[in-house]
Amino acid sequence: MTQGNKSINSHIETYLDYYCGLSHAPGFAVLLKGQWGAGKTWFINKYCEKLKTNNQKCLYVSLYGMTTFSEIEDVFFQQLHPVLSSKGMAITGKIFKGLLKGTLKIDLNDDSRDDGTWSVQIPEINLPEYLRNTEKSILVFDDLERCKIDIGNILGYINYFVEHQELKVVIVANEDKLLENCSYKDIKEKIIGKTFDVFPDFEGALENFILSANDSEVRVFLSDNTHLIQDLYTKTEYENLRTLKQIVLDFERIFETLPKKAKNKSEILEDLLTLLMAFSIEIKRGTMLPKDISRLQEEYVSGISNRVSSHQLSNSVAKDNSEKQTSVQKILSRYTVLNLHDPFPSTVWWQIFFDKGIVDTQELEQSILNSKYFQDENTPNWVRMWHFSDLSDDDFENLLKKVESEYRSRQFVEIGEIKHIFGLFLMFSHAGLYWKSKEEILKESKLYIDYLKDNNPLVLISPSTIEDVYGSYGSLGFQGKEFEEFKEFFTYIDEVRELARNESMPSAGQELLVTMQSDAWKFYRMICLTSSPDGDVSVQKYHEVPILKYIESPAFIEKLLLMKSKDQRFVFGALKKRYEFDSINGKLIEELDWLKSVQSLLLEEASSRKGKVSGFVLESLTKHYLNGVIEKLEKNRSQV
Repeated sequence: MTQGNKSINSHIETYLDYYCGLSHAPGFAVLLKGQWGAGKTWFINKYCEKLKTNNQKCLYVSLYGMTTFSEIEDVFFQQLHPVLSSKGMAITGKIFKGLLKGTLKIDLNDDSRDDGTWSVQIPEINLPEYLRNTEKSILVFDDLERCKIDIGNILGYINYFVEHQELKVVIVANEDKLLENCSYKDIKEKIIGKTFDVFPDFEGALENFILSANDSEVRVFLSDNTHLIQDLYTKTEYENLRTLKQIVLDFERIFETLPKKAKNKSEILEDLLTLLMAFSIEIKRGTMLPKDISRLQEEYVSGISNRVSSHQLSNSVAKDNSEKQTSVQKILSRYTVLNLHDPFPSTVWWQIFFDKGIVDTQELEQSILNSKYFQDENTPNWVRMWHFSDLSDDDFENLLKKVESEYRSRQFVEIGEIKHIFGLFLMFSHAGLYWKSKEEILKESKLYIDYLKDNNPLVLISPSTIEDVYGSYGSLGFQGKEFEEFKEFFTYIDEVRELARNESMPSAGQELLVTMQSDAWKFYRMICLTSSPDGDVSVQKYHEVPILKYIESPAFIEKLLLMKSKDQRFVFGALKKRYEFDSINGKLIEELDWLKSVQSLLLEEASSRKGKVSGFVLESLTKHYLNGVIEKLEKNRSQV
């Protein structure tokens, strides 16, 4: 924030120039006060740099957490004698400190206690000659309210420099916190002669934060969009500059993970920056948690919250809304410029970023593929329709007809896609944009799931690995989740999945057994949860489906014994890996009896080969792999 070409705090700088330039001791300290995060430290550090440029001496100390005066003096000593304070000069430094006993009172024996005598907590200090030159020196005490020394004692200590050493002193503090202490009120007038409010210098701080970014492209983009940043910050009525600095750092971190084609799209970068700012500010402010990001989108899309500015409402409605608004709704009313229908990369991505600090590159790439920014002739029609807010009336009508035709002719096999289209149809029906009723849409969609069960049951056997607990698929959130028909459709899919599983598992189990003997690595990928996506989309995943119980244990042993030793070990390793996660084991508990049967048959086979190396190997594999798995599942079952 500036006034003309001057900083909003330029009057403070002007006064400090006068104060520091006095040829005589002023006999009082100057207080710079302001809220936490207002930029007080940033301001005084910039001013100290100016002093040093003009060959004026300046010593700075943050009182944050200080418990003794010797700690403060150690900081002064380090600035006065940086070489002697270095680790390599530790012994010499102590000797020199002894010689300078009158220079700075220090802790001679490292016992964290103040050595020497004190008079009413005021030190006997004679600072170096150049610090006693009042034309060339200034002491800065920052974070006074966070000092752990008694407020009366620390102010008496500071007053010694003002009154007896005749130095110029600047105190920096959040005075609101100090005023909670009655002692401060009584002592303030004796030491502080001038007080200034430090206002957040948004433009100056932002310029400084941008210059500190390492990536030149980030610096250019942020510099070109300072108006966007300032407009949003002004609307939030949030003045903490520390959060602004964190936003710049986070933006650079995200930017570095973007593919080149995304870095060249200014729309993407602007959306990223806007969402990052809004979420960062509200989370720092304490009005929301990372998990509330999905709620913001739901409120936005459903239209429950008031997304109209208050001047467009009647006074009675505005008053009613202000009284009844939830915290989420208040946030939405504060950020009317946000595109929460289609947040980039996705609500899932943002929640992970703020909750765990992870930049999910996989989710980011998937979001780019399905985003409105990179749509072309190869983009699926349902994805283009999902971005309906960017379509013209004619384009929307044409797309709706195409997707309806594709849906009716059963061209979709991914459950996630079917859920997306179903939700979109519900939303459009509710809004009067689609001629079918929600009841008709639900009935036809249930028939679609029945069709898949009869013609492509493998699609239903296991949930998609991309479809997740946040209610999204392909990095796009499901629409229409607020309708009862949507919930009923999800329940129906689960019921049909269970039927399909029961009907298909026996034959699927036999196919898995054949795979185990012919390709042990593929068998591993089919039954275990892996950290990276499988490149072969034809590989059916059973990591949370109890398919092994459908395999006859004698048949399993027969196939296993025909395999090479290294492949046998690979199969046992896969079985151990399969039950590694307790969150999945609840779904696999039905395989416990099968595992016990396999264990028993293997031990019988090992016993029949007693005295042979193959018998010893089978017994060892059972001991090192199966026993622990069975014990783990039994424990899980006992806790259910």
